[in-house]
Amino acid sequence: MGGCLDIRKPGVAGLFYPAVEKEIRRMISGALKKEAEAMDARSFNGEILGGVVPHAGMVYCARQAVHFFEHVRRSGQRPGTVVILHPNHSGYGPALSTDGHDFWETPMGKVPVDQGLASAMGLPVSPEAQIQEHSAEVMLPYLQHFFKEGFEILSVNLLIQQYENARDLAGELHAASKEFNRDVLVIASSDFSHFLSVDQSRPLDDMVLGKILEKDAEGVHQAVEKYQVSVCGYGPIMALMEYCRLRDPEYHVHLLRRGHSGEVSPSSKVVNYISMLCTLND
Repeated sequence: MGGCLDIRKPGVAGLFYPAVEKEIRRMISGALKKEAEAMDARSFNGEILGGVVPHAGMVYCARQAVHFFEHVRRSGQRPGTVVILHPNHSGYGPALSTDGHDFWETPMGKVPVDQGLASAMGLPVSPEAQIQEHSAEVMLPYLQHFFKEGFEILSVNLLIQQYENARDLAGELHAASKEFNRDVLVIASSDFSHFLSVDQSRPLDDMVLGKILEKDAEGVHQAVEKYQVSVCGYGPIMALMEYCRLRDPEYHVHLLRRGHSGEVSPSSKVVNYISMLCTLND
């Protein structure tokens, strides 16, 4: 694809994360410093398959998000392709799609898109699905900070978050990455309950979190619908779980860090953030 569509320009720099590289690094380093003791208290063996990472403004959720990226960094794994499974907040594009650009750009530089893996998965291509969408873009500054370069990305946008959709996506990703020998790290981009009190939202999140820890992907969908839990990326989470199950049904899920926006900006109504890690042989 030629012309201006070759590079996806940053859409939410200066809004969801700083517009200057120095400030991005300062914010991430500050979160790491605050969370160092908690991270030092835990270690994980075995291959890291992926995890759940919040996608709110960095000022609100960096302290949860850095746990995932730092544990991957400490593991010594250097993924060839980071697959970012994320929801669609805007309504643009098809039910499921990849992005058509060759590179994504942030104030920290450009990251290449793994168009080979995208083509192998055979999903619709829709740059339009990224219009006004932040939930994949906000992962890039973390990736660039922790891994610098040498990796590609593939964003997969889920407008329709049904269990069957997530299961089929996981199968396509697993088959394509295996056939084309891609070393992938899978991120499910999601925040948890939105705009409820802490006391109201935590038990609702626990309904969904329990199903994730039980490795019951279809149960995640059932819990979201039954209890009307506003987990905005439950489709990506189910797809991550199904991908991990295909890699090994005995995979492990680890809860890393919980928090909410009220810890940064006190309010009676908060948004909740949870980071998680999925591993093999731990």
